[in-house]
Amino acid sequence: MEKESGRSPAGNGSVGFPPVIHPTGNSEARVAARPGHQGREATTERPVELPPAEGSVESSRPGKTSSPGHAAQNGQSGPVLKAHSLIDKVYRWDNLYRAWRRVRANKGTHGLDRVTIRHFEKDWELHLREIQRKLRQRGFIPQPVRRAYIPKTSNPKQRRPLGIPVVADRIVGQALIQVLDPLFDPFLSDQSFAYRKGRSAHDAVIAVIQARNEGFRYLLDADIKSFFDLIDHQVIMSCVRRRIADGRVLNLIEAFLKAGVVEHGRLTVPSQGTPQGGVISPWLANLVLDDFDKAIEGTDWRLVRYADDLLVLCRNPQEAEHAMVFVRKVLARMKLVLNEEKSRLTDFSSGFEFLGFHFHGHHIGIRSSSLNRFRDKVRRLTRRQQGRSIDAVIADLNPVVRGWAGYFGKADVSCTFTALDAWIRMRIRSYKFKRRCRNDNWRLPNKRLAKWGLLSLRECSPKTGFHSCAAIPT
Repeated sequence: MEKESGRSPAGNGSVGFPPVIHPTGNSEARVAARPGHQGREATTERPVELPPAEGSVESSRPGKTSSPGHAAQNGQSGPVLKAHSLIDKVYRWDNLYRAWRRVRANKGTHGLDRVTIRHFEKDWELHLREIQRKLRQRGFIPQPVRRAYIPKTSNPKQRRPLGIPVVADRIVGQALIQVLDPLFDPFLSDQSFAYRKGRSAHDAVIAVIQARNEGFRYLLDADIKSFFDLIDHQVIMSCVRRRIADGRVLNLIEAFLKAGVVEHGRLTVPSQGTPQGGVISPWLANLVLDDFDKAIEGTDWRLVRYADDLLVLCRNPQEAEHAMVFVRKVLARMKLVLNEEKSRLTDFSSGFEFLGFHFHGHHIGIRSSSLNRFRDKVRRLTRRQQGRSIDAVIADLNPVVRGWAGYFGKADVSCTFTALDAWIRMRIRSYKFKRRCRNDNWRLPNKRLAKWGLLSLRECSPKTGFHSCAAIPT
């Protein structure tokens, strides 16, 4: 029984497109000029027109402000335009319905109330109307998140804490992002690639290659210590208030930050941090780190940032050493700390790892830990003691192969993929014959496996690699 969504025995349980109803509240977002805000650092940003929120008549993407890095570094703020009356755009029926479809597509496990996506979907229209009513009447209160742990990608023996919200909170968080993101995204740094439309991890890798081709061969491979756990609530809200003046939206965001965490039946309400796993946490993280991005932009270095994974690329070792000192100072102003154990100065000749890829000179391979996780997943899917048909095993294996090839296939992986394809076929033959024998290669040849539908990493790889995408025209 879900508390926030107002679940009741009534409801038709139908699934499909919702009935067309007229949205309530104001039809347009009022945008008014306000004097400069008080904050940690001032910016010299000139007045620009904000794009309208969801549901507005016009939509535009203004250009970037002049020398944003210099502005953020020097800390001088001019008047900016703030958006008012946005809450009615958040609880509009079409916005809530889009948010629900997005949450449903992302799947995920249950929150503290143990209501799963499947349970919510049975009476989705009733739940959405209850959420809409609570938002309209100022009665929506986010529930605490459920603490869960997953292995860290860098070290599987260590665990990363997650906060799993209830389904209703995920929908409201997604509805907030759909309205607020168009107001902020045009003004975010071009060096940020995570959780943004039209940007991906591949774009970040291409940016690294382009910087290397332009002579930035030395770099600071930096890591922010417990970023999502230590990010300050006041810093977050000051970033949101720069462009939002709707008190109900601000209060709703602050309520998400103060919802608390439940672990082993005990509720804690931390004064800092935003839980990983929450819908709005990545978006808020981008807002906070945008000041960092623009501070680096005001220098002669290059920055490539994907969430809290960042590289500062320089032309010589001395610049890299200065970059580390500068990064410490900028993070300190944001009440953050550089992780000294995981941050290091390196160069392309020595090699480094970023977003699952291994960079060494002009070669881009796959990080060894990423290879090991892929092999472990294939082993689990092809273990012999399953009691399932070979067709079912291949059906489960193909999405893993397709997704992994789509992500890593842009790197220099021709030989790696050839070896992995042979190893995967060996696993399938071992499953079929319940043994491992070379003679099974002619009993179950490659052509028959392909006829059964087994995909290969080579054939699923993108046609264009990183180097061709990052080529600089002469």
